[in-house]
Amino acid sequence: MGMKGRSQSAGREWGAARGIALAALTVAGLLVGCGQQGPRVQETSHRPAVSGRVPIVLIPGVGREVARIMRGGSMIPFSALALRTDAEALAHLGDPHFPADGTRPATLSQRMDHELRRTAVRGLQGLIDRLVREEGYVRGDPDDPRDKDYPENSPADREDRAKVASLFVVYYDWRRDLSESACFIAERIARIRALTGAPRILLVGHSLGGLVGRYYLRYGGRDVMGSRDCTLADGAAAAGVNTPGAGAVSRLVALGAPNRGTAQAFRALLQDFRLFGFLPVGLREAVFTMPLAWELLPFPDPDGRVPLLVDNHGEERVPLFALRTWEDQGWLVGDSDEPQRLRFADAMLARAVALQGRMASRNPAEDMVPRLAVAGACRPTLARVILKDGTPEFLTRFQTDHPLFSRATAPGDGVVTEESALGLPSSPTLTSLRVCSAHSAYVDDPDILDRIVRFLLP
Repeated sequence: MGMKGRSQSAGREWGAARGIALAALTVAGLLVGCGQQGPRVQETSHRPAVSGRVPIVLIPGVGREVARIMRGGSMIPFSALALRTDAEALAHLGDPHFPADGTRPATLSQRMDHELRRTAVRGLQGLIDRLVREEGYVRGDPDDPRDKDYPENSPADREDRAKVASLFVVYYDWRRDLSESACFIAERIARIRALTGAPRILLVGHSLGGLVGRYYLRYGGRDVMGSRDCTLADGAAAAGVNTPGAGAVSRLVALGAPNRGTAQAFRALLQDFRLFGFLPVGLREAVFTMPLAWELLPFPDPDGRVPLLVDNHGEERVPLFALRTWEDQGWLVGDSDEPQRLRFADAMLARAVALQGRMASRNPAEDMVPRLAVAGACRPTLARVILKDGTPEFLTRFQTDHPLFSRATAPGDGVVTEESALGLPSSPTLTSLRVCSAHSAYVDDPDILDRIVRFLLP
């Protein structure tokens, strides 16, 4: 092949790769943003591991790398990420054993850890590097703390099978109900404490991970909306899994957590993505089936309405959690007259209201734990939806010349608004930190990183 032919072929390959990459970025950003994935860990000098450290558990947010593992390495079509919405699925809502997508969810977290351990942890990698290299922590497998074969660790720590690790990343299926994610986290934390002998741990959550961490402090892994116990743990561990996790946590850091929801969830439920501009990937259909999307809708005012829509005539407060609103506005994907679809949407809205009511109120268990809520406060962030001829229009933070830009956006980190990230009930144990950061870049800023480490390790 001549130089011209090779150049054309390379151009076609680059175009296809770029389209696929854009699609991958979209699924990662469907609810809580994507950001740039940090570079893989480089070999460098390490501070010697310190024995007796309080273990640190990290909970990531939504990420495209996790979505890849959910579907066994396949990212397209995105409709493959859909969960079941039938009557059986609704009956098992909150049960982490139920195979809502045909897989065995109880084994998914372990598979994610093994397949992603050489992939940067979105939104948290800078903190991992700092804790390992400068604070003497050693990263390990949540299911086997003696397995420390992670690239962040020194060769000596990787090979040492006698010593247990002190730093753990816990992956989970973020598509599912928040209580199911908390159930996985609760079971893993109980296991880490048992295997390391640590009475308490330190907890850090990025984005959705921060919200999962808060739920765990309050309720452990129990589904309080459906009065259902987490059944992943056996024997003596089960009691701890279904009680508030606050007694097992010394401190919590939440980075850009959508504590009062995000307009990005509404956007994901209303918009699909088209690969190469014409090939629909089924993202919207898949998001419709994810309890997470409904539970992350923006929180309503006390009267049940959400200040959501803006146009040239003002702002409209919408009863967003009434099924009739979705039917009347034509917001439901697919056949809006299909009974199964309507039953599922109605159940999701009702469950979201119940969850949001729980998380918006003050909780004595959560108040027991010193917490640091970190929020980006200098990037325009989607907060409202523009109605154009009755059709929703979602602005990006780059459309600053739009006449309604200032009313459709609010200060934030580009994904979660400052108001949402700091929207926790006031408490003497809560510290708020406003910074200038992108959603996945909090721990890439040395100053922010220093503050987080000083809070965790006073």
